[in-house]
Amino acid sequence: MEPPPPHFSRAKPPCRLSDPAQPHKLCRRRRPSYPPLSICFTCKGKQLRSSAYYYYCATCNLEFHRGCHIFLPVIRSSFHPSHPLTFFSSDPKFDVSIIPKYWRDSSATEESSDESINQLTIEYLGDVSDDDGEDSHSDHDLGASEDDGEDSHSDHDLGASDDDGEDSHSDHDLGARDDDGNGNGAGDVHADGEASLSDGNHLKCKCCGVPLQMTYYHCSICKFNLNLDCSMRQPPPIISHLKSHEHTLTLFPIRLPLPCDACGLSLNDTEDLVYSCLPCSRMVHRSCIYLPRVIKITRHQHRLSHTSSLQPGDFSCGVCRQTVDVNYGQYSCNKECHYAVHSKCATRNDVWDGKDLDGVPEEPDEFIEPPFLKIDEETIQHFSHHHYLKLHEKKTIYKRDKFCEACTLPVMISQRFYGCMQCDFVLDETCASLPRKKNHPLHKHPLNLHTLPLGESAMINKGATSKDIFKCIGCGRIGCGFYYKCDEKNCDEFLLDVRCASLPDPFVHDCHPHDHPLFFNLTKGNCMGCGSDSCSSYFLECIKCKSFLGIKCATLPCEAHYTHDRHPLTLCYEEEEDTTSGQYWCEICEFKLDPKTWFYTCDYCMITLHVNCLLGKDIYLKPCHIFKVGLFYKEVEIARNDGNSRLFCYICRLRCGQTLVFKWLGRRKSFCTLRCIGKYVKDTRGYYDAVAMGYFESYPTNLVTSPEASDSSVIKSAFDFLFRD
Repeated sequence: MEPPPPHFSRAKPPCRLSDPAQPHKLCRRRRPSYPPLSICFTCKGKQLRSSAYYYYCATCNLEFHRGCHIFLPVIRSSFHPSHPLTFFSSDPKFDVSIIPKYWRDSSATEESSDESINQLTIEYLGDVSDDDGEDSHSDHDLGASEDDGEDSHSDHDLGASDDDGEDSHSDHDLGARDDDGNGNGAGDVHADGEASLSDGNHLKCKCCGVPLQMTYYHCSICKFNLNLDCSMRQPPPIISHLKSHEHTLTLFPIRLPLPCDACGLSLNDTEDLVYSCLPCSRMVHRSCIYLPRVIKITRHQHRLSHTSSLQPGDFSCGVCRQTVDVNYGQYSCNKECHYAVHSKCATRNDVWDGKDLDGVPEEPDEFIEPPFLKIDEETIQHFSHHHYLKLHEKKTIYKRDKFCEACTLPVMISQRFYGCMQCDFVLDETCASLPRKKNHPLHKHPLNLHTLPLGESAMINKGATSKDIFKCIGCGRIGCGFYYKCDEKNCDEFLLDVRCASLPDPFVHDCHPHDHPLFFNLTKGNCMGCGSDSCSSYFLECIKCKSFLGIKCATLPCEAHYTHDRHPLTLCYEEEEDTTSGQYWCEICEFKLDPKTWFYTCDYCMITLHVNCLLGKDIYLKPCHIFKVGLFYKEVEIARNDGNSRLFCYICRLRCGQTLVFKWLGRRKSFCTLRCIGKYVKDTRGYYDAVAMGYFESYPTNLVTSPEASDSSVIKSAFDFLFRD
């Protein structure tokens, strides 16, 4: 999106006495190139010893201290061009010479002006010091400094170094809070006694519509008031932008409760400025003037163009799913699909990639290489494997289930899958057909399919890193199968496992009525599955009943296999408890099961199991996968926990009760969950440095003592010795 012109530049601020339509720029004068400041127009003070430079307006022939150029006693504003505005402060301690904290003239850019205004608002609403202005310009030494131009950074320093742009933080702020301490202006009284804010007759800023603050500008002729931060916004009186409108748009300083013709949102409910075209009776936000004309988002297969209105019809926004008003601007499909998106929804940072495609020729549809080459009716060559895969159908229960390499879930009875003709590589039929590139509504760029998480890293516990496994940004689970990842620069942290990436939009789930589909609306709430609002990073929302389902619960398999039951178990979403039957006990842990939560059950055998007891806490990890953990990335193997006796967890000191067990290769250590591995790695990192010193003294022969040995190799030798069996 083309950025609007800045309101106020700190690098080259305008002279606030000049005409807003043709503003003058202030330049900086430094010693010894220029003579010292003779007299400041604002505070009438002379050159400061601690100031490295001052501002000068060549057109008006006026000089200002740094800081005094902001709060002039009289200014001209484009919000009220008819008369000058007079500075007014209801706080007698307010000092116009005080400079806001973080006001960095030398490091500022045109684009950072809005940030400076926001910071300025915070600063001048802060508390003032109790001393009676002893930091003001008049109490400084008014003689010229003999230094080389660098600020002295004394307690009374109001200047800043031009090299790093850092201001000294004076003890004052730019204003004072009101009596109740919340900075909203309660208790302020106008100088003329026209109204009191304490009795509800609030005087408001004509620009932003909020009550007047402690400091503002006022026109006594028109009774026009402008808050101080709004006075810093010096927008152009007119804007000509032919891409958005054929006529020149004029600044409209008064807020009206009318919808913006470009986006449909109220002109009165935002901090954005308003511009109007009187011949066309058109009023728009300033930011809406610069909306892109043609865009492409991942939620639709065609380009979208911004139009001022649509043909009559029933449209719902493709992002928020709310009704689209056809009378106002929105984005609609170029190919005449029945698809529309609100202007603000389509240009969200997490929806749009920031590219305006107006005038860019539309490329033909990109050819995406298929995931496999078909050899015959039952044999394929998949891009992820170098052997041929043959189609099978699971008909019996095996002692050891086959796990799909992509989704890492066991193959169910009657499920078709492709198995390697030479090794144990398995892909279920659905995962074998996963596209190598796809658009997903949760991300603004296309995602590419990756097969092995080699080189990927994940934080398995706070302070414990790992390699060759990944963490899905959608459900938050650790996985080791196939995944979709964004390969754009500075965007490579977005990663979804294949189950989360395969969720359709809209999505119909058995836990919710089928006539109430769920959508990726980038909103969140309490999950229907687990009841938590932190279930996942992303949620699916039902527009009709305003309910939410976290992706973590949405991707639980609807059917699962239990070793001691020949029937597939189905996921039960909630049912009324039958107190007469004793079925609500978990078959594995033998603890009572809450029927109001999700659980697995067999309708034939009448058994019930907790979700975690059946699937395990790390359900998207498959046996025989090896990953690395710790400071030196020691290898850990994922193994089946199906031996004659359960192994003891090195951390819990209890027998491993999960379906998988993690074995530290080269050592006789086993762990029941990734959490236990993370705790072990974190604890060892915490104290191995201190213990290593004793190793250096007691076992010097074990160290690499050659002059070529690096420090890392020596520490690694110490680490291996310390955590040996």
